[in-house]
Amino acid sequence: MKRRMESDLPKDALRTIQEGTVAFTYRGVLCQKNPFDLALYSRLLFETGARSIVEIGSSAGGSALWFADTLRCYGRNPRIVSVDVNPVSGVNDPDVTFAQGTALALGEVLPESFLRELPRPWIVVEDSAHTYEVTRAVLRFFDPWLEVGEYAVVEDGIVNDLEGAEYRAFENGPNRAIFEHLDDRPGRYEIDSHYCDYFGHNFTWNTNGWLRRI
Repeated sequence: MKRRMESDLPKDALRTIQEGTVAFTYRGVLCQKNPFDLALYSRLLFETGARSIVEIGSSAGGSALWFADTLRCYGRNPRIVSVDVNPVSGVNDPDVTFAQGTALALGEVLPESFLRELPRPWIVVEDSAHTYEVTRAVLRFFDPWLEVGEYAVVEDGIVNDLEGAEYRAFENGPNRAIFEHLDDRPGRYEIDSHYCDYFGHNFTWNTNGWLRRI
């Protein structure tokens, strides 16, 4: 039986948390993460022993900085690779590589020779267009690369719960892509309820989106 897509967060709370999320900055750089997911990511990075994070969708670069700082706090030498169709400017960190490219053709910006050099374990973060087509493409691209115990985190399935035409335009893309990906690869992934439901059912913007390779 499939998990419910919806978050149990009340609609009024979703609205006000979203207002804060889209304005949230880290080290003065737009980051757009909410308190639930910052807490969940901090646990995930610690518990998995992650050393490399591949982020699809850089925005202004604040989340890549946060990932790098968090891994350094855990005593690791991180490798953060962040890909976006728009180049990131004015953000510099020795452990962060910003690359320009499209999520629909990741092989052009993340060639096999480059990926093979990234230290394990990995966390892949899909935080780009939030459409079905793009989310599916990202999950397909990384599927042969992810090893047992690593994660693909699909961000912003919460768009299906948020009110407003701008969110309806995504047509529930992240959730649809997640369930189709799982159906196509039975026994290969699990939705990790330890993260999805840590604060309550889908009390995360990444609804059903904490995917563990098994």
